[in-house]
Amino acid sequence: MDTSDWEQLALGHNCPFDPPRQASTSHWEYIASLDVSTLYLAKNQTYRGHCLLILDLRHATRPDQLSASEWGDFCADLQRAEIAIVRAVQPNHVNVASLGNVMPHLHWHIIPRYRTDPRWGGPVWPEDAEHRLSVDEEYSLIVALRSTLAA
Repeated sequence: MDTSDWEQLALGHNCPFDPPRQASTSHWEYIASLDVSTLYLAKNQTYRGHCLLILDLRHATRPDQLSASEWGDFCADLQRAEIAIVRAVQPNHVNVASLGNVMPHLHWHIIPRYRTDPRWGGPVWPEDAEHRLSVDEEYSLIVALRSTLAA
């Protein structure tokens, strides 16, 4: 996906995650509608029970685009979905991720992890490279973050 395609999706133009969306696609299968989102089983089951929880309220790409109440409701749906997944597949651990790098619409990946899975003890997505800041850059960033949190 090129930058302009991603930007159009981020603006909500032809976003396949905007409701109403198909119950079944080559990427997911409908499980249930929750309070402000819908739970789908991912077709890629490298990690048994991997699900997507997609925001239904409107098109939004980041948590700061939701009110505190909407964010709370979305997180409550996440907890409800995770509890159901854990009860259904009994994993050893669960990863939860909301990235938006491929699909810029708020959604969670709920990924059960098992001691027998192909990447146990590591991230579900391969690591390409690590970039570290210099001591000065790190300090400046910490100061900036603390300053904005205090505001």
